[in-house]
Amino acid sequence: MRVTSLVHDERSGGVRIQLDERPFGTIGAADVIELGLAEGRPVADATEAELVRRAETFSARVVALRMIAARALSSTEVLRRLLRKGHAKPASEAAVAALLGSGLINDQQFAQHYASTRSRRQRFGPRRLMADLRRMGVNEKVATAAVRDALEADGVDPRSVLREAAQKKARSLGGLDPQTARRRLRAYLLRRGFGGAEVSAVVKDAVPR
Repeated sequence: MRVTSLVHDERSGGVRIQLDERPFGTIGAADVIELGLAEGRPVADATEAELVRRAETFSARVVALRMIAARALSSTEVLRRLLRKGHAKPASEAAVAALLGSGLINDQQFAQHYASTRSRRQRFGPRRLMADLRRMGVNEKVATAAVRDALEADGVDPRSVLREAAQKKARSLGGLDPQTARRRLRAYLLRRGFGGAEVSAVVKDAVPR
């Protein structure tokens, strides 16, 4: 088997390979150098197997880059999505590891940004933020630090967020009897990740008897 064509692919930034005049796949420019590929040069069986692995990894990496360009994602969520799209697990894991190594995926930054935006815009409490981040595959230690740092950096007091959320929701429950309004308000605030004792105190103030 012989390399018959190496063509730069502007869309992916890789190099399209032909072996024996048949399309083979696309790999990174660094892969071409590392594997010693050149037009007209023969390809050993071991090199062909490595080419398959690197082409699969490159394809997964291209898709992963499109994902994180569209929206911030945790490394675990990127891996999950690659697998759902049918990419092989070894290739998907290698692609994610490479993006983590280059800093293009950063779970700490992702978690801190998520905590910051959700606490301000949606009035989520610390427990909800932690639960969401864990569900998205963020390590618990990383999630805990991110929530703490985000709230401190933004000067967000969870108690103030809780009071604001309670007051806003209470206004929408004004047509209900106090008992029903308090029950619904309590359930709403608990879903948003605030502690039970804090919620009980705020509900009493927001919906007087």
